[in-house]
Amino acid sequence: MKKIALLTILITLTLSCGERSREKKGPVADSVSGRERSADADSGNIIVQSAESEPGEGTGLPAGAVLIASDIVTEVIIKPDPEGDPWETEKVAGYNGQPMIDDIFNRIYEGSLTVYNYHSGEPLTSADVKKIEGEFKNDRSKIGKLSFTEDWYYFPEENRIEKRAKSVTFGYELYNNVGKVYAYRAAFRADLQ
Repeated sequence: MKKIALLTILITLTLSCGERSREKKGPVADSVSGRERSADADSGNIIVQSAESEPGEGTGLPAGAVLIASDIVTEVIIKPDPEGDPWETEKVAGYNGQPMIDDIFNRIYEGSLTVYNYHSGEPLTSADVKKIEGEFKNDRSKIGKLSFTEDWYYFPEENRIEKRAKSVTFGYELYNNVGKVYAYRAAFRADLQ
């Protein structure tokens, strides 16, 4: 009986000390980003705030943002099989990305945008991109998949999520012997920041 009482007292003390130390912790400077981080006592989430700048300056992060995903990859099939799942078609009904695709290619050929090999990360020249585009008969409508690398932020006070795309990779359609898309080949990665 004494052992159980002693064990109960030790557990209670340990838990109460842990709560007090968590409450005492204040903002901590993040040595990598230079931003201030603090723990939200209610949720345990990390709140990221800029130490040097006003909201929206420098990091572009308003105060109170919670980073919920970093470098997460979101893939979107922008040209789903019309004979397939109707939901896949419905999900992208509002897509109108051809101006973005054309602009990125134009900027590559003008020399104002450097893109990278998806697998190696090496920079590609405009001649490299011309060769890649030639593999698909210069038909940009064959781009059927976009892959975005993003950071996601949650703003608890506004009950809002913000996704910031850091790069986009274009995927060209590959066809099987009956003319159906069976896969996508990464053309290149374009950084968006």
